[in-house]
Amino acid sequence: MKKIFNGKRLKEARLYNKMTITSLAERLEITKQSVSKYETGKTAPNFENSLQLYDILGYPREFFYTHDSFEYETEGTFFRSRLTSTLKSKQPAEISIKYTVIVRDFLSQYIEFPKLKNREEYSDINDIELVSKKVRQDMVLNENPILDIIETAELMGFSVINSEYNEEKIDAFSSMNKINDNEYFVITTGESSSFYRRQFSIAHEIGHWVLHQDLNPQELDKEEYREMETQANKFASCFLLPENAFRKSLIRNDVNNIETYYNLKKVWNVSMAAMIKRAYDLNIINIEQQTKLYKQMNYRGWRNPEPFDLEKKRTIPVSFKQSIHLLIDENVLQGHEIPVKLAEEYNLYLTNTMLARVCGVNEALFKNNNESQVVMKLKDFRSRKNNEIG
Repeated sequence: MKKIFNGKRLKEARLYNKMTITSLAERLEITKQSVSKYETGKTAPNFENSLQLYDILGYPREFFYTHDSFEYETEGTFFRSRLTSTLKSKQPAEISIKYTVIVRDFLSQYIEFPKLKNREEYSDINDIELVSKKVRQDMVLNENPILDIIETAELMGFSVINSEYNEEKIDAFSSMNKINDNEYFVITTGESSSFYRRQFSIAHEIGHWVLHQDLNPQELDKEEYREMETQANKFASCFLLPENAFRKSLIRNDVNNIETYYNLKKVWNVSMAAMIKRAYDLNIINIEQQTKLYKQMNYRGWRNPEPFDLEKKRTIPVSFKQSIHLLIDENVLQGHEIPVKLAEEYNLYLTNTMLARVCGVNEALFKNNNESQVVMKLKDFRSRKNNEIG
């Protein structure tokens, strides 16, 4: 049976690679009208052009001749900088989330992930400060500093991944997604931000999860979106800097001295600028004091980057990586069987490189070593040692 070219998949691959129809047409040495016809299903590329798509877009040829064998829905993606980020930046990010959801759904057949709490339990709490306290209480965090927000988020049941899209205008993004009636909330962060900025960014995305249920961010106007972002920022501030403990750590020092915030940064793992803003929100300092503190930061050259930003090593998500290694180490699946299973169950054909990016592992894990001509064997060292002992 002849396979039919899937134009929707071509568009998906093109957008994932941030390419326009014109740029893809130039690479294929055809007209942009031809590419448009490929994507709309009016015509199909010839054999030569279909092979070129792998070289240009990095997707296996099979990807373009299959259809999704699953139902996928998204409630919309929360971009922390939607007002300044471009459509060209956002579209590949949304496709990346889709692949993450598919991989998470696949792994969940074998791996027991932490279960994400039913967020409806927070829907009746109108005060953001109280919501943050309840989330901390449910996670048994008390009022202690959060040492690693990525670890905390993964323990809460979020799917956290590092994105290869290092867009300056996108610090982080997230969305609630459903695949085959299973729901997953994915948080994605890039490599461009510091450890401290990432702490706030991920807490911000957790804020979207808890505060903005059943809300599609793409349907909001600019003012509504700006208000939603303000609320998520407020949650992040409250969550990372709990009221009572942060107040105590601050007022035992000179709240007007920038050195106080310099020293507390290593305690709370939050940027100095965010701590100054939190101090103002808690009425520990007034607007004039806040302004003077920011001026002190500027005077010392402590704004971009702040102290410790270049020294503190960023942490990485581990749940997907551990899951892949667990499947292989426990002989549940061999590494090369994982992409094959994904293709069989979801009709999703990704290269080993793409799959490795999602899982945070080395792509060599997915290589079939049995195909290699090099076959190594163990020496008979056990019997030799026994003879020496005897």
